[in-house]
Amino acid sequence: MTQPSQSEQQTLFHEAMATTFTVQVVHPDARYARHAVGAAFAELDLLERQLSRFVEGSDVWRINRLRPGETAVVSLPTFRCLEEALQLQRQTAGAFDITYASTSGSDPARRLGLTPTGCMVQKLAEGVQIDLGGIGKGFALDCMASVLDEWDILSARLSASTSTHLALDAPPNQQGWTVGFGPEPQPVALRREALAASGVGVRGQHIVDPRSHQPTRHLRAWARAARGARADALSTAFLVMTHSERERYCRHWHVEGAIQDAPTRNHNPG
Repeated sequence: MTQPSQSEQQTLFHEAMATTFTVQVVHPDARYARHAVGAAFAELDLLERQLSRFVEGSDVWRINRLRPGETAVVSLPTFRCLEEALQLQRQTAGAFDITYASTSGSDPARRLGLTPTGCMVQKLAEGVQIDLGGIGKGFALDCMASVLDEWDILSARLSASTSTHLALDAPPNQQGWTVGFGPEPQPVALRREALAASGVGVRGQHIVDPRSHQPTRHLRAWARAARGARADALSTAFLVMTHSERERYCRHWHVEGAIQDAPTRNHNPG
């Protein structure tokens, strides 16, 4: 295959999940690349119909309407997203929790039961509600990247607004796709990895610590990880973790994180 040049880079946009998704792609055949990105956007639309709690009949909509003990069969992507979300919930000791809005007083680790055979989800307690907003966009980027890989699109960057980025291979003659990381943004080159940011500076205090239901400790948080879903979820978790919790997590799980504290607010650094 002919090595693509920088002039063959193109950028395509698509509205989904209440935000703008962008794909920057480099390929010698611009028409072929557009078809590939179109297939990725079609996957995104399908995921929105499965993962959104606001879409009537979606997998999440049906799960939220189960009675305790009842089971729903969901799509494979939804099941994988739930598996990853619950894994991150365990790893972060509840700092990330897709059941944070539940009225149930039950242990968050005992609110949902997953059965891989048949992609079955069981609601285990009264009042359990799930919201994939903290992981869904990153998970969607992972799924879109898989579509591009199937189309042999090697060099691309996928973004959900300006908050979550997932890079495939670097553009020609570059180390990676450049994005800013940290409170005083430093350029980092992403290659086959993801970077996500979460914060309360724009929308106000809309994120609470699932463990204490107290407001976030920090103004903004960043996470750099191998997958979009993980980076997306961790950027939310880091907002409510103490400094020491975040540092321990990053050392143990080999990811990078950064936070920015609110300038007018005192907090316990942990």
